[in-house]
Amino acid sequence: MAEETDPEYKEGQSPAIATPRRTPFRFTVRPGVRIVGYRPPKPEPDYAEYKTILATTFAAAVEEIKLEVKVQHEQTREEVRASRRKVLDAIKESPVEYVKILCEFGALFLAFSLAIHFILKIELVNPTFAVFMLIACGVYWGMARLKERSDKSRSENIQA
Repeated sequence: MAEETDPEYKEGQSPAIATPRRTPFRFTVRPGVRIVGYRPPKPEPDYAEYKTILATTFAAAVEEIKLEVKVQHEQTREEVRASRRKVLDAIKESPVEYVKILCEFGALFLAFSLAIHFILKIELVNPTFAVFMLIACGVYWGMARLKERSDKSRSENIQA
């Protein structure tokens, strides 16, 4: 019996210093019993399959984004064309509209540059010049509005 080896010990080692062999853990689970800490083994991912799926997904997403950008670009261009037509029609109709639009844009830009200067200490336009031009834009806008009113009342007087 001394010559028989115990199956729990590796061959060629004496029982005093031998380590037990690792055997797969086997157990039975009764229905309704939850095993804490047990995780089923994860399947090995197939890299080539994953790569092809990922590539097709990205390609489809890129194509969809390209199409959406193209549609939005065309829509924006159409809106710009419509706005441009409106401005040009207003200018052709009356130079007073042009002066009013120019003064409104100038005042908006100058007010923006002053706000940036006082909030962030970034000088887009010299503040003294910006204040002077704001006053000038206000005067020109008032003159254009007065001219527009006088033209409107003159045309009403002629028609009446």
